[in-house]
Amino acid sequence: MVVIGKYTNYDQAICNSTFQAATVVVHSLTMDTRAFAEAVRGLVERTPLFGKSDLEAVMVANPRAGGFTRSSRARHNTAALADAAKAASSMPLRGGATNWRALDTVSPKHAGTIALSLLEEAAIKPRTKWLIILACGDGTSHEFLDELSRAPRELAERFTVLRLPMGTGNDGSDGRELSDSLSRLIGYGRIDEQVAIRMIPAPGGPASKRAPGGEWRSFNIASMGVDAYITHMTNQLKSKLPGDSYKMWLDLATVLYDLSYPSGHMEIRAFDATGKILASYEGKFLLAAMGISGHRAYGSNKPILPDDDNVCLIRQMSLLRKLILKGPIAAGRHRGLPEAELFSADTLEISYGHPILMQTDGEEQNLVAGDFPFRMERTGPLIRHVARTQGRRPEALTGLD
Repeated sequence: MVVIGKYTNYDQAICNSTFQAATVVVHSLTMDTRAFAEAVRGLVERTPLFGKSDLEAVMVANPRAGGFTRSSRARHNTAALADAAKAASSMPLRGGATNWRALDTVSPKHAGTIALSLLEEAAIKPRTKWLIILACGDGTSHEFLDELSRAPRELAERFTVLRLPMGTGNDGSDGRELSDSLSRLIGYGRIDEQVAIRMIPAPGGPASKRAPGGEWRSFNIASMGVDAYITHMTNQLKSKLPGDSYKMWLDLATVLYDLSYPSGHMEIRAFDATGKILASYEGKFLLAAMGISGHRAYGSNKPILPDDDNVCLIRQMSLLRKLILKGPIAAGRHRGLPEAELFSADTLEISYGHPILMQTDGEEQNLVAGDFPFRMERTGPLIRHVARTQGRRPEALTGLD
């Protein structure tokens, strides 16, 4: 057993007269989710985000996520928790009552089931506000948010989520470092609203029968093409190759993708929020990606949307050219390349006559000719989350990006 920090007893707390947060202990390879939850509870009981309102606070954790199971990450996260607890120790308790509970997911799709259960409970508690702490990776987070976003607006708007970066990629979390995420609970956060991307296959096609309610949703980036192929191969190896294998498949896909999914002619039309057409593109494309905003990454911090624009198209190219550009594109230095189109749009309409893969927040789907024309479109605000307070940096906490 390895104990992080100066604390040497499993039950020892970081505290002052009214504050206690359980010390987190790392057992060789894993972090104890119960101790983690108790430490976060201490921050929630002092958060100023909800004023004096009564609060139902729920942590939904995936104990199999890399932030819990990988010892190096567990040590880093334990230090971040200790710093946050120290920074919060002098803060007063929040004025309203806080009802806290911690739930672990036990299987795929369990987070969605938990979301439905909490929504049902919220329906009979109409005056209560909810804070959901998602301590997991992007996939588990997506499961919860997908169900939450489909609830009636008057119910969903009483829920606020904070997505902690406890997975492998953490491209959709609220802060890439745990210290950043936790600081939002103790004075450096604000409640904001976030849109999503709706992915709508052609009615009557095979995909429309698989998609919940006829559409998939993304809370970070939706895309089709080579990146979805990399996602597919990464997901295939998750159980056999723990950790981040995205980089390996990024290299292999340079050669293998065209053998599995030869590019055909594609037509893409871009529209603004009023339905006015902005531009049309056609030809062979390696990928088409659309984010809820610009300045977004996927594949474990690969900045495919490196600036304000929320759409990226990469045209097909020779193998030699792929080898040359693989690094710059993965590093977000592709604006200005002749193969890259970066622009902003609210809707993409894509026509294509061949099989291709699509991914939404790290989960892939097979598409065929009958699923086109295919639409990607930004929604209005669907979820409330804890964003970073603009212009404020928590100087007392370390490790912020």
